[in-house]
Amino acid sequence: MSSLLYIGPGMGLGTIILVFVIGGIVLFSFGYIIWLKLKRFFKKDK
Repeated sequence: MSSLLYIGPGMGLGTIILVFVIGGIVLFSFGYIIWLKLKRFFKKDK
């Protein structure tokens, strides 16, 4: 695993993994917020 996270000249794979991890966290947080709002909206309906 440490070989994947090696940041050397060009910073290739480690940076790509970091970008995907940060993007995933951002997408997950937005999805979670939307899910909570939808859940609250449908609870009011009943």
